[in-house]
Amino acid sequence: MDSVFAFEKPVLELLLRGTLAYLAIVFVLRVIPKRHLSNLSPNDFIALVIIGGLTTDAIGGGSSSMLDYLLMAVVVIVWSYLIDLFEFRFPGWRRLTRDSPTLVVHMGKPVRANMRRERLTAEELAASLRAQGVDDVATVKQAILEVDGQLSVIRFENGESPEGRPGGDAGG
Repeated sequence: MDSVFAFEKPVLELLLRGTLAYLAIVFVLRVIPKRHLSNLSPNDFIALVIIGGLTTDAIGGGSSSMLDYLLMAVVVIVWSYLIDLFEFRFPGWRRLTRDSPTLVVHMGKPVRANMRRERLTAEELAASLRAQGVDDVATVKQAILEVDGQLSVIRFENGESPEGRPGGDAGG
């Protein structure tokens, strides 16, 4: 019973395990396309649950001590806080740890290269636009896939259209 309230693993090992596991997950989330962060499919959800379990095992290394688990939780919380602090204080750091918004519709036309990069299909774009009351992409001045996976939509103003813009044409 005493071992439950004592460190079972060396403190330095727990700190290193927690740090490496947390930073690895941050890196993995950085390379996942943005749309996956907002709209979890059942497969994404299952993957996250499994990753959570594997990460716990990786950090804990088979430990059963309450103090070990408390220290691991503190390590994760401290890293989360430090990364947020660094992102706030150092914009260059933020560019490393966070993605930037991606333009997916410009002047009524989908930006296919950006959609491909974000693994966003035409059907998913149409569904996101419909969720915001847009039934025709041609009425959208800009649609931006935000870093949290949400779609921001800016419609053309009254009388404004892609054909009326300087250098624009009515053809596709």
